Amino acid sequence: MLSEASQKFNQYLIEFPELQTQLKSIKSPVDLINLAKQEGFELTIDNFQELAQYAFHQWLIKVAPSVRLFFEKVHNDQELHQKLNQCTSMNDLISFAKECNIYITLLEMEKAAEVAKSFKVFSFEKLFFQNLKVQSKNDIV
Repeated sequence: MLSEASQKFNQYLIEFPELQTQLKSIKSPVDLINLAKQEGFELTIDNFQELAQYAFHQWLIKVAPSVRLFFEKVHNDQELHQKLNQCTSMNDLISFAKECNIYITLLEMEKAAEVAKSFKVFSFEKLFFQNLKVQSKNDIV
């Protein structure tokens, strides 16, 4: 459950789709807190963490089981999480999942990216997928 401040900010983001462009440029907690401040909200680092966790869990329940398993595993291991952040393409991501003994298809990963991109609220998953290089199907292993 989100705090009242976090709920109000998320609702505001949903009601004003023009803020989606600004959300795409957020790279840190400070960026989100500053955006909130510009829009008249006082968010704390705790609110930011709460919003990120909430979005992550909402995303997880909408993706394929293999994708869920992979991201839960990576999310709970700092070393794996750092390696995830080094992925620059879907191919890298699928290969990394294989290294973790989790087999994910390109279609499953593309659907996970679409789910993340469909969120109207802040989501690290949305940022992560939008920063991956686009590849042709021939580039995928």
